[in-house]
Amino acid sequence: MSYVVEQWDSVDLNLQGGPFVVAVDPLAISLDFAQGLTPPLPWVKPTLFAEYLAPMQRAGFSQGATSITITPATPADDERGLRWIRGAERDLETRAEFEASEQKDRALAIAWGGALAKQAERSAPWSQSGARDREQGLSWGRAFSIDRMGYVSSWVMKTPARDAERGFAWYSVNLTGTVYADAAERYALLQTDTATTITLATDSGTIEITDPDNVELRFGWVKPARPSVAHDVTYRITARQAEPRDCGQRLPWGAGQSVWHDYNLPYPVEPNPDPDPVEPPEFKTVYLIMNTLQITDVATGTPLDIQGVTIGLDIDSWAWKFSGTLYGQGSLALVAPGAGGMKDISVTINSHDWVFSIERYTSDERFPTEKFTITGVSRTQYMAAPFAPTRSYTNASATTAAQAATAELQNTGFSLTWPTGNDEDLPDWPIPAGALSFRDKSPAQVVAQIVTAAGGIMVPAMAADSWTVQPRYKVAPWNWETATPDAGVYIGMVRSRSAQYEPAPAFNACYVSGVSQGVAVDVQRAGSGGTAPMPDIYEDLITDSQPAISRGTAELAGAGNKVVETLSVLIPESGAAPGVVLPGMIVKVMHDDPLLDYMALVLAVSISVQKAGGAEIYQSVTLERSA
Repeated sequence: MSYVVEQWDSVDLNLQGGPFVVAVDPLAISLDFAQGLTPPLPWVKPTLFAEYLAPMQRAGFSQGATSITITPATPADDERGLRWIRGAERDLETRAEFEASEQKDRALAIAWGGALAKQAERSAPWSQSGARDREQGLSWGRAFSIDRMGYVSSWVMKTPARDAERGFAWYSVNLTGTVYADAAERYALLQTDTATTITLATDSGTIEITDPDNVELRFGWVKPARPSVAHDVTYRITARQAEPRDCGQRLPWGAGQSVWHDYNLPYPVEPNPDPDPVEPPEFKTVYLIMNTLQITDVATGTPLDIQGVTIGLDIDSWAWKFSGTLYGQGSLALVAPGAGGMKDISVTINSHDWVFSIERYTSDERFPTEKFTITGVSRTQYMAAPFAPTRSYTNASATTAAQAATAELQNTGFSLTWPTGNDEDLPDWPIPAGALSFRDKSPAQVVAQIVTAAGGIMVPAMAADSWTVQPRYKVAPWNWETATPDAGVYIGMVRSRSAQYEPAPAFNACYVSGVSQGVAVDVQRAGSGGTAPMPDIYEDLITDSQPAISRGTAELAGAGNKVVETLSVLIPESGAAPGVVLPGMIVKVMHDDPLLDYMALVLAVSISVQKAGGAEIYQSVTLERSA
């Protein structure tokens, strides 16, 4: 391989690192640059020194030797070439000479060290641009306010001052002026025939008209700048007070006709469906019933020997009550309360099921029998103290009565059924913030506080963890003759009966009002005139007219002379009518002579069973009817 050395006329020697001593014979100085320790590099590229150093690499680990054997190169130029044999010791020094180049190399090549001095003039600092950039670049300065009047942006062309002329002028409102009749002014301007002299002035200079016959002048009316005048628009909303619900007027159920507009509403109102007819009891002379009583332990399903069973519920209770006599120490171990709390039993009477939690027992261990008297309650008692924790609360946001009552049972496993679809249901009403407030009450007490505020009751389920909310009087007593009863009892099913007369004032008006907020409603019986008012009722949760009317109706329904009657009625098997009569039901007692029939409200029920198998099972039903 051979290299062609570039031609030059002269060579300037610039020696560094001196002083140097010239030999006695200047002609004896050897200028053999190829054999020197430091190549002077008189050409730009390629340099012999760079090319011959390229093949020299570090030996791989697999060679196991510290030296590299280099095959001798074929000499191409005896005088300028390098003889490639084993490198002399001085090659180590030559290979490390990668530092500053000689002085003459700075004009032709880039030094391996720092940048040349003239390059500093061509490089741009990172802090600011050079002077020549300022003519073509954009100067980043302080931003101007976009709302400054009269400012012309420099980012676009020179914007004329027409932007200021297009702004809207601000005027004060003319509170005492009249509405401007712009339409009348425009019409008068168009209809005028008065000669008018028009002077045409242009802002852009002289206009040259080439065809005077085709010049068209269009004139318009410019609305003058003036303040706004406050005035009433033609739309208005008429507010009227709602009529009381229990007044003498009755609203028919059908498609409604709006009283505010002269067109019919496109949404017809469907009438309420007729209630399902009550299954009438069988009218028989003799009833043959095979009574059954089954009591088992819920946890294990073990039958229990319990006699003398009594189950009861009244209209104001939250849970059913149970009592009975248990025989045997082994049966007691299955139902006695322990460290895990109360234990549950299942009771089935003529296909009607209950679940009770046994809370206490007393023993009678006289020889030869061993018996225990046990008492219990239905599972809804778990939501009352001391089983459920008490708390204090005031609602911070608006809610409804049903939502507030359901929220108290959230995450407890218990539920609340609050129907509101029929007139016989307890209404749901809005409760504003701060109206519902209680202190140290259990969930059952809070639900009762909400329900009783509107004259309602809570009917506990027999075998489920739930309550059903309903009015104390589904239908007022003065309307019982036309009401549909919940159950019917034939007088032939009654084994015995008793009655007690209870006199009371016959009130016909009730004033119901909220306390800190809400409404006040004077509830009166239709046609009475409210001549006999009862004491006023003040309740925090009377925040709407619906609970006020419902509460007032319940109070008036309980007024007046009453007859409290107790009937001992059998319980038919297989769920036949009347079944178990529940408190809050409206029952019709039927006779062979329809003129003797009457309606009554169920106040309480108590079922008594002496023993299983062939035992007589009757329910003692306490009724309230008008005297």
